[in-house]
Amino acid sequence: MGHVLHVWEGPAPSDRDEAIRDFYGLACEHLMDEVAPPTPAVAAFMADLLEVWPERVSTRGIELPRSSPWKWPARTSASGPVWRCQAKHTRAATATYVVAAIAERHGLNWHDPQPRALQVGLRPVWKGREAPLFADVALPA
Repeated sequence: MGHVLHVWEGPAPSDRDEAIRDFYGLACEHLMDEVAPPTPAVAAFMADLLEVWPERVSTRGIELPRSSPWKWPARTSASGPVWRCQAKHTRAATATYVVAAIAERHGLNWHDPQPRALQVGLRPVWKGREAPLFADVALPA
């Protein structure tokens, strides 16, 4: 079992339902068929994320280090304005804090779509970007 996280480009949603509609609308358009190169903002998000948890590209494919929280490579999880990846359940809190902080740093929306009982207790993006996230202090400027 894993913990899915969503990141996308666009206007900030006003609530959880709008966040779900916005992300899945873009996901249906960009993640289902042909994969497109990530937009500049999503590519910058991924570059920062890969600084935290590097992935090695080899002749055998993409190798995830033991320290990685991901169930599949983060670098292959984007298409156009969306990124979706699944963290190992045991690393969900750390991954969510870092993803949220990096997404907000790049002006992107993020969402923890798990049922409320399984969500990591972070301020949702629709509650306002002016309140800093705890993870901001842990990430390099």
